[in-house]
Amino acid sequence: MIETASKAGMGLLLAVATPIGGDPTLWAQWGLAGLVVGYTLWRDHNRERRMSAAIERDHKWMRETLVDALERNTAALEKVATRFGIKEPA
Repeated sequence: MIETASKAGMGLLLAVATPIGGDPTLWAQWGLAGLVVGYTLWRDHNRERRMSAAIERDHKWMRETLVDALERNTAALEKVATRFGIKEPA
């Protein structure tokens, strides 16, 4: 929530500070601060996209690998319980 608010705030400041007219002196005053804010927004957007893809990849691996292993272990434990006559708790 805080990151979203700070990004929205930077974007709003960028939009408000952008000179509408073609006066080069206004662009010169805006210059470096605008570049820093623009670069920061671009960098954070790319990082969020990469992290989202990495998290989704990890979740997919967990669903496909760990759940299958858990199902195999459950089946093996059920076979052992049946073989030794262990009853399920009530």
